Amino acid sequence: MPTSDELLELADRCAEKLDLDGKARHIPSFSDAEEQCEEEYEELLLALHEDELFAPVDIARQEELVEQIAAALPEDQRMLIVELADNHARHVWLQQEGAYHVGLAVGRRLKTRREH
Repeated sequence: MPTSDELLELADRCAEKLDLDGKARHIPSFSDAEEQCEEEYEELLLALHEDELFAPVDIARQEELVEQIAAALPEDQRMLIVELADNHARHVWLQQEGAYHVGLAVGRRLKTRREH
């Protein structure tokens, strides 16, 4: 597992690629940031996946499992598992957005402290 410093170094490489408009103080959304530093972000995720706690995610396999479970359910209940999987994906995305914005806020605070 990479050290915290190594993970921060990977995250810094992502941050360096972000297009931040200094005048408007526009901060890109998580999806925009992910697109702007796609390769560096993927490298960060791969580093996190080295730890068994963050086992690799196989989206195709997840969808296959949902389909198998749905097929095993009575027809009137099949949409329940699909709704559950969709809701879980939205929850994960929400958590990711929250972590991204907290990270930005912490970074801005640290920058302000260094400037004083």
